[in-house]
Order: sequence, then C-alpha cells, then structure tokens
Amino acid sequence: MDMDTNEQAPPEFGVRVFLVEDNPEHSFIAVTVIRQVLGDASEVIVAENADEAVELIQQFTDTDRPDLMLVDLRLPDNGGFAVLSAARAHDPCSHVPMFVITSSLYDLDIAQSYELGASAVLCKPLSRAILKEELARIGVIPSKPGSAPASS
Repeated sequence: MDMDTNEQAPPEFGVRVFLVEDNPEHSFIAVTVIRQVLGDASEVIVAENADEAVELIQQFTDTDRPDLMLVDLRLPDNGGFAVLSAARAHDPCSHVPMFVITSSLYDLDIAQSYELGASAVLCKPLSRAILKEELARIGVIPSKPGSAPASS
C-alpha cells in the first residue's frame, strides 16, 4: 500500500550544514528546523559570531566543506556580509549554496546579500516550509513527490 503524504523523506545521507547565528534562541530554532527538514543524520556546525565563522571557513577543505551555509545577516559590525565574502573568497566554499537568514527587510541588505553570492534570503524565524522550498529549488532535496528531479 502506497501512502501519500506531504512530508518528503529526508536524504538518506547526512547533509553538512554550517550555521552562523549569534542569538542562541534563533540558533536552536534553526538547528531544529534543519534536522526536521534534512534528518537527524545531518551535521550542523554552529559559529556564534563572524570572527569564528570566518576562521572556520578558512579551515574548510574540498573534503570537509559544508553542503549548505545559513548565515545570519545581522551579526554585529556587519559581520554577516563579512561571512558571505569570506565564503565566496575561499575556494573550497566558493560554490556552496548560502542562505541568508535575517529579520531585515531593508532592500539594500537583501540586494547586497545576493551580490555576495547568497542563493536565497530567508526571513526569521526560519520556517520548515520555506527551507524545504528553497532546498528543493536549488536541488538539495527532491522538489515534490512525482516531479522531475532538479537539474544539476
């Protein structure tokens, strides 16, 4: 018997996610949503500020880089922009999809995020439905049951 549900099965492999978030409550919500969408096998690496994030980015190699980055745009001292720039400048991370998470609706912040290579700008608090939609759009998870897989 085939059961149809709106819930998609998470990938069978662990997705490695790099989360940059300075607010512990927002970090907890994001990690929870990531695990709900991508499964418990997913590894979430958390940096609590821009300096820590940039340092970790510079240490990533082609074999241990994350599969996805989620970056809080409004880190102190415009740190979110520094993290985006550092990721794009570091070769192993230069093509890793980056989602900016923000409470800012300021058009210039959003535009600058895309200019620095963001794949998407997501509003806080992070929502399961929106994260699923954006992950499907960029091909990290299947788009919808029965639909063609995203092209690579």
